[in-house]
Amino acid sequence: MRGALRSTLVAVGVAPLALGPVAHAVLPEDYQVPFPCGQTWDGETRSGHNPYWAIDFNRDAYDLGALTVASAPGVVTTVANLGDSSYGRYVVVDHAGAHSTLIAHLSQVYVSVGQRVDIGAPLGAVGSTGGSSGPHLHYEQRVDRADQPAVFDGTRFRYGSAIRSRNCKDVPITGDWDGNRRFDVGVFRPRPATGSFRMRLPSGETRRVLFGAPGRVAVTGDWNGDGRTDVGVYNQQNRTFTRRFPDGRVDTIRAGRTADVPVTGDWDGNGRTDVGVWRPAEAKFVLRGADGRRTTRLLGTVSNTPVTGDWDGDGRTDVGVVNRTTMRFTLRHGDGTLKRVRFGQSGDLPVTGDWDGNARTDVGVWRPSTGQFLTRLSAKRFEQIRYGRIR
Repeated sequence: MRGALRSTLVAVGVAPLALGPVAHAVLPEDYQVPFPCGQTWDGETRSGHNPYWAIDFNRDAYDLGALTVASAPGVVTTVANLGDSSYGRYVVVDHAGAHSTLIAHLSQVYVSVGQRVDIGAPLGAVGSTGGSSGPHLHYEQRVDRADQPAVFDGTRFRYGSAIRSRNCKDVPITGDWDGNRRFDVGVFRPRPATGSFRMRLPSGETRRVLFGAPGRVAVTGDWNGDGRTDVGVYNQQNRTFTRRFPDGRVDTIRAGRTADVPVTGDWDGNGRTDVGVWRPAEAKFVLRGADGRRTTRLLGTVSNTPVTGDWDGDGRTDVGVVNRTTMRFTLRHGDGTLKRVRFGQSGDLPVTGDWDGNARTDVGVWRPSTGQFLTRLSAKRFEQIRYGRIR
């Protein structure tokens, strides 16, 4: 589903978005290859392989240090290191409904126990830890912890063959693309060779910018202070933000640790967006100012998703977190007070933006099952814009 299909303003009494958790068990057809979009890997098992239906993925000389990503949305339930035996360093992601995936023999891990991850999110780097005879990724699909024959994109995997990753799902982004002081919507679409930022303008037209690479995390911000939102990416493997300026110039800023989640905002109110990270294991924001100095904000729990915005309209970006089960946003104002807003339903991805141009950021969601943005204008009014590919 491409482009802006429809945009309507809806007035409601009791907002139909404040629903309870929506049960959604990941089914085999939901799984994607655990590597970035477009990559081709050989997968096999063998006699005596334990468990038998596990896949050993190889890609010649490019194995060691290669990025591995989530096959489906879920919650990280295990991050462990068995040393020189068995799985070595490994991660388990629970996808609900007794379904889970396991990746093993990792050289690095980029997630924390309890953290919620989206499909395609970085999980770790391929290694040769544990009882491994050489670099490769050991991968399992499980039901009730029992190994199952692997299925990718709805098709049972043929062991002993090569497979090309279709882990290329849209990720929602927001920004003031044209400088009219109202935020618009968009998506970051991974492609085999690059990333594609697709930004919906107020006219309904789409502006496209090719930037980044598969496996990178999309970020946005007004890097030069001209009132228009620009694009960028975060590389979790080397902890580097790469920002693209309107004139095509690119710079890099290193920040955070390998298991951190990137965030952006104008922390000091100078009109230019800076970078920072959310540290799930410590429920802590670490914000980097224009002068390189760091400030911290404690908020939320490891299972939350971070959001940022100018909630009180003082010209400085504040922090917040979202409970993705209840879809309760907890927004920390500049004076330390907290505001809580419930919006959306379980399974939605949170977004934020100044939708009406009143200089205060409000909340919203993108619903993967419908490819639809729902932006909150007030307690009883929201706008819905269908944009991006349905998952």
